[in-house]
Amino acid sequence: MTSFSLKSAAASIRALTLPFNLQWRDKIALSIAGAALLLFIFLQLIIFPILDRGERLQNQIKAKQKTLQEIKQLQAEFQSLTQNVRNSQAQLDTRAKGFRLFSFLDDLAGKGNIKPNIIYMKPSTTNLKNSPYSLSMVEMKIDGLTMEQLLNFLHGVESSPNMVWIKRISISRGEKEDDVLNATLQVETYQF
Repeated sequence: MTSFSLKSAAASIRALTLPFNLQWRDKIALSIAGAALLLFIFLQLIIFPILDRGERLQNQIKAKQKTLQEIKQLQAEFQSLTQNVRNSQAQLDTRAKGFRLFSFLDDLAGKGNIKPNIIYMKPSTTNLKNSPYSLSMVEMKIDGLTMEQLLNFLHGVESSPNMVWIKRISISRGEKEDDVLNATLQVETYQF
């Protein structure tokens, strides 16, 4: 009875294979084409999407690493700027209570014996938004200076522990004598 059912099953499978008559080599070719089609579908629907996702993730990782490097660079710049602000704050805190830029420049000019050469000194103050400080500026014109006198004055301004700096300077030769200089400069500092 078992053999009968196997024979009938084999006969029914042969009958179900194809509705038309094919040669043995045609059946092999058709089987290979079907297997290739199944392989193509398998690759397109399963393998390639997995590989594409992996490549996409690698690209995202590279982009995130680049962003992280930029963040670290910005963090270092921020820390440097924060340290500069602290140093500036410490310099301002150690400066004498009654410090005034105009008086400082006048005293410095007196020490350098160039007070008679000062044509004018124009002080001005600008309030800074969202800050307890104001920007104090003095524009001054000095005529008839030797190179040494000018350099000594500029050095005195720039090397001062009072956090004073030269914003702008214009130097020209003297009108009457070639060995003297005329200078117009703007000196600034922060004030409380």
